[in-house]
Amino acid sequence: RASPAPAELEMAAAVLVHALSLALPRGQSLLLSRRALVAGAAAATVAVPATTPAVVQVDPSKVKSTPSGVKYVVVKEGSCPAADPTGLAGSCLPQEGSLAIIDYTGFLPTGEVFDTTEKKGGKPLAFRIGGKQVITGLEEVVLQMRPGEEVQALIPAKLAYGSKGVCTEGGECLIPPGSNLKYFIRLDRVSIV
Repeated sequence: RASPAPAELEMAAAVLVHALSLALPRGQSLLLSRRALVAGAAAATVAVPATTPAVVQVDPSKVKSTPSGVKYVVVKEGSCPAADPTGLAGSCLPQEGSLAIIDYTGFLPTGEVFDTTEKKGGKPLAFRIGGKQVITGLEEVVLQMRPGEEVQALIPAKLAYGSKGVCTEGGECLIPPGSNLKYFIRLDRVSIV
């Protein structure tokens, strides 16, 4: 069997970080070095602490790509709502102008969470597809999803915050310039407005 490609290792690392962060007590954060993440991802399997009886495995053959380079893997399949099984009413397939409602967790390359809607009291994010309300890479992945679907995505810097990052005037950066970001995304629902 051939060695996994770097993008596949990054995807496996994103899945590992998400699984490990779920096993932590609420309020604790996970901070791992990139080397530790890639080393763990190379094995593509990790046993999560005893509080979570799951083992996470990433099959590199399941990694998909958008035309501009976002890598993602579906971890839970979604489906069209029973009221709109064909998607003709616009509640199934996201499209330009649709309103998408998602839950997400964003990870820096270090594995540190920089933003999430899943914190205690957090609310899902609603945005209009094509309205430039979220980063391009996030929108590209959501366009591939169905309601209820969950994915792990690796968004290249050029489709996230690019060479500017998210920094204060003083030079302190929440998201360093040139960062490829990892996301866990769940599409809650979609509708035509």
